[in-house]
Amino acid sequence: MIGLPTRHIRILVQWSVFLLWVALLWATHHPMDSWIAKKIPVSILLRIDPLVTTVVCGGMRMGIQILMLGFVTMLVSMLLGRVFCGWVCPLGATFDFYGWFLRKLNAKFEGPSPKWYRLKFYLLLAILIFAALGGVSPLMGFDPLVLITRVAAVVLYPFARKNHEFIWTVGSPPGFYGYFIDMATLAVFGAIMYGTTKLSRIWCRTTCPLGAYLGLLGRNAILRRDTQGCVHCNICSSHCPTGAINYENAEIYNESECIKCFACSEECPVDANFFTLKSPFPAVSRSQHPVSLERRQLLATAAFTVLAAPALNLHAGETKSNKRLLRPPMSREEHDFLSSCIRCAECMKACPTGVLKPAGLQHGLRALWSPVLVPTEGFCQEGCSACSQACPTDAITKYDIADKYKFKIGTAFLESGRCISYTENKFCSECVRACPTDAIQVKKGWEPPGASLKHLPPGSGSVATGASEKPAPEGQVPTRPIHVDFDRCVGCGACEYQCNQIVFGEPAMVTTTFGRAIATQLDKKN
Repeated sequence: MIGLPTRHIRILVQWSVFLLWVALLWATHHPMDSWIAKKIPVSILLRIDPLVTTVVCGGMRMGIQILMLGFVTMLVSMLLGRVFCGWVCPLGATFDFYGWFLRKLNAKFEGPSPKWYRLKFYLLLAILIFAALGGVSPLMGFDPLVLITRVAAVVLYPFARKNHEFIWTVGSPPGFYGYFIDMATLAVFGAIMYGTTKLSRIWCRTTCPLGAYLGLLGRNAILRRDTQGCVHCNICSSHCPTGAINYENAEIYNESECIKCFACSEECPVDANFFTLKSPFPAVSRSQHPVSLERRQLLATAAFTVLAAPALNLHAGETKSNKRLLRPPMSREEHDFLSSCIRCAECMKACPTGVLKPAGLQHGLRALWSPVLVPTEGFCQEGCSACSQACPTDAITKYDIADKYKFKIGTAFLESGRCISYTENKFCSECVRACPTDAIQVKKGWEPPGASLKHLPPGSGSVATGASEKPAPEGQVPTRPIHVDFDRCVGCGACEYQCNQIVFGEPAMVTTTFGRAIATQLDKKN
C-alpha cells in the first residue's frame, strides 16, 4: 500500500528533476565546461523521452544510440503507468506549481475533463504516421519536453543574450528574423497557461502527445488505484489534476489518464484511496475504464495524415529560399536532418552568437521551427561545437573541434555592387579579417595609415583598422576583396555578419548553401 508519504516523495522527486532540468538548461552554452555539463548530458531529459525515441528512430529507420534510454522509460510506463507525467516532466511541474499558486488565490480551476480530451491520441497518431512515412513533422514541437525547452531557448534566453537591445533606435537593424517564431512559441505557451487557469493540467488532459503515448503504454499497468471503503464523497474526483476519476462514481477511474500523483490518497477523508500492485489483466474492469477511441475518428485521422504528408515537402514562402537554408555545422543530410530534428531549440540555446534561429515558413512547412543559420544576426564561432553537444538526437552529429572545418556549411559570395570598396572607393577589409580560413582573396591597392588585414573574429575589436571613412585618393584604388575561394570557405557567415555591420541595405557578402557537406581543402585543421 502506498499512502500519503508517497505524494511527498513524488513532489520531492518532481522538483529535483525540474531543478536538474533548469541547471542543465543553464549549462547549455559554449564552452560547455561547467561541472554539470561535463558529468551529465545537457539534453538528458529529451533523450529519455519515449516519444522522441520512437519518432526519431522510426523516421531514420535505424536505432540512435543516444536515444536508447527512451526504451527504459517505455518499460517503466508499461509497468507503472504515466508516472513520467507526474514525477519527471518539467512542464508538468510547471503546471503543478501554477496550480498551487491558483489555490492560494482561491481560484476555481478543477473539474472534469472536456469531451474532446481524446484529441491528444489523434495528435499522437498523426505524429507516428508522419514518422512512419520518414520524417519528424512540426507537430513534434508539441511534445511537452520539446515545447518547454523551446520556450526557454527562444523566448526566455534571448533576453539574457541581448539584454542591451530591448529598445530599438534609429539606424540600428531591427533584427526581426525569427522573432515571429519566437512570438508564436510564446503564444502557444501563453494559451496553455491561460487554459490551465480555467482547468488544471488542461494540456496534459487534452493535447499532450507524450501523455497519450504513455497512457497507451500504461494501459495494462500493474500499479493501480484501489478504493475499498469509499463513501462516495467525490472529494478525490474534484482534486484529481487530470480528471482521471469519474465525477459520478469516484470508484471508477481512467488508468490512461492517471499520472500517479497520489493527490486522491492525500485528499481522501477515510483513507479509501490508495495504490497497490495488481494484475494487469484485464485492462477494463468494474473500477477501471481506460480510454477508448472511436474507430471512425481513428481512420479519418489516419487518412487525413497520409493525404497531408506530401504537403510537408511543398515549398512555401520566398522564391529560391533553399539557397539560404544554412544548417548548423556537421548536420546530417537535409532529409535525414529533418527526420531527426525534433525542434527543441537546444542548439539555439547553446549557440554563443545567436546565429541559429527557428525557421519560418519561407523554407517550407516541414522545416518549420528547425534551426537555420542567419548570418546577418550572428556567425558560427571558431572553436565552438556547443550545438552538436546539445543536440539530443544527433541531427547535428558530434564532432571534435579539430574537425569543425572538415566539411562546408555553405559558401559565401561577393556582391561587388554592394561593397563600399567598389561603390564608394573606400578601404574596407572587415570581411577579410573576419574570415577564419583566409578564404577571401584581395587585390592590393591603397591603404590608409594603420590599416590591417590581420584576422580578427567579429565582435572582438574595433573596425577602425579594417575600414576607412575616407575614400582613396583620386586616381587610386583601395585594397579590396575580389573573390571567395570555394575550397577554403566553410560558410560560417562571419564575413556576411561583419559586412552587415557596415553596409546600409543588403550586405555585400552573401552566404549560401552552395557546396554544403563538401569536404574543404584547408592547409591545416582549425
